[in-house]
Amino acid sequence: MHNLSFPFLSIGIASLVVGAFISLRGKNPRQTAILSTVISLLCFLLATREVGAAGHSRLFDPLLSWFDADGLDAVPMAFFAALTAIFVTLAPKRDADGSALAGMLIISAATQIAYAGSNLAVLATGWWLTSLPFMLGMFGKYPGQKYANGFLIGSCVALTAAITVLHTTQIDDLSHTSMLAFGLIILAVIMRKGVFPLHGWMVSAFENGPLLPTALLFNGHLGALLIARSETTALPQTAKHALDILGLVALATTLITSVRALVEKKPRRLLAYLCLSQASFILVGLATANAEGITGALVHWLVVSTASAGLICIVRVLEVRLSVIDDPSGHLGLATKAPRLATFFLVCGLALIGLPGTLGYCAEDLLFHGALENHPWVGLCLPVATAFNAINLMRLFSILFLGVLPKHVIDIPDALPRERWPLAACVVFLIFGGLMPSKIIHWREDAAHELETGLGLGEKEHSKY
Repeated sequence: MHNLSFPFLSIGIASLVVGAFISLRGKNPRQTAILSTVISLLCFLLATREVGAAGHSRLFDPLLSWFDADGLDAVPMAFFAALTAIFVTLAPKRDADGSALAGMLIISAATQIAYAGSNLAVLATGWWLTSLPFMLGMFGKYPGQKYANGFLIGSCVALTAAITVLHTTQIDDLSHTSMLAFGLIILAVIMRKGVFPLHGWMVSAFENGPLLPTALLFNGHLGALLIARSETTALPQTAKHALDILGLVALATTLITSVRALVEKKPRRLLAYLCLSQASFILVGLATANAEGITGALVHWLVVSTASAGLICIVRVLEVRLSVIDDPSGHLGLATKAPRLATFFLVCGLALIGLPGTLGYCAEDLLFHGALENHPWVGLCLPVATAFNAINLMRLFSILFLGVLPKHVIDIPDALPRERWPLAACVVFLIFGGLMPSKIIHWREDAAHELETGLGLGEKEHSKY
């Protein structure tokens, strides 16, 4: 067993937990939250560097052995820490009180526990803890709160039941018990990620709930992590068929949500359907069972997290500037007063749907080719969903930024410095990744080959990028 040179994982997670407690009781909660996320980001970056230097092998935390980092989770850990820093820095003042920031830090720490878990029990612990701030009402009361909490608790219970069942059998056993465990895992994924037909709670959370904490929960992509962890184990053949079914359900989600969004006018609901549709591509890619498709899914994971974070943050900062954003009666024409926000929004949105020249294009290209190799009709359906999502993106952009400025809108500030720099970082990553995709894809390629090997398929084939 090889260890990291320093307990980077335990310190990174501890910094988030300590930051949450201080933010809850301190006088400067935003400064505390930013400091704790920066410390955690530094720790996870150093851990990622060591994993890369060790050939993406599995390295355990020397202080807490139930934490580890490998080719699959090292990059997402550092990436999610950066995402948390963006959210706590960019959060409007009304969303930056001690309770709300502490809740976001708890979500971040819990997600990192799930990423770093060396076994399913630790992953399930993090899964449960991500739901805790919502159950405790740390973000205030809102319509549909019990509805959303019910699905969060249901996914936690399904995962816990699956782990309990796994302790009674071996995963390579073809018995009904092992199949029950894998079925419960898929149920937990469907409930947590908002996969059709259980996507309504996520749309409700986007529309009525605290937008930034919901986005942080959504962008943890723990459902994709759980499926990827399951793929690294030698699955029974019937479980592989169940994985194919999950891919079909995820594909149905991409199509149904993209079509459903065509009739939406409320920005939050339109944004929810757009994000859910594009995020479902990740599960479709993981279910392709070949290295190219899995690599595309793992890269798309980073694209969805970055681009959706930019879009959601911009919608939220516009909401605090202008009350009619919630349900506009027509086009708002805000590009006149906020051209920087309009530019950031357009670049993040185009990257999300795979515009050439952005990292989203490279991710979707790999994913489409991987899907075409094993399931040609899947590779044909994904571009159709992407086309609908492009229409939905332009509809959302036109509602917010095009048209004539309403007469009652005298002046609103453009992107403030604390908003400008995080959004610029998102745009730079998406464009740099598109111009030099080999750098980003190299981070995820080895993990994709491990997943393909876990499924018992093929030899290594490096991506064309």
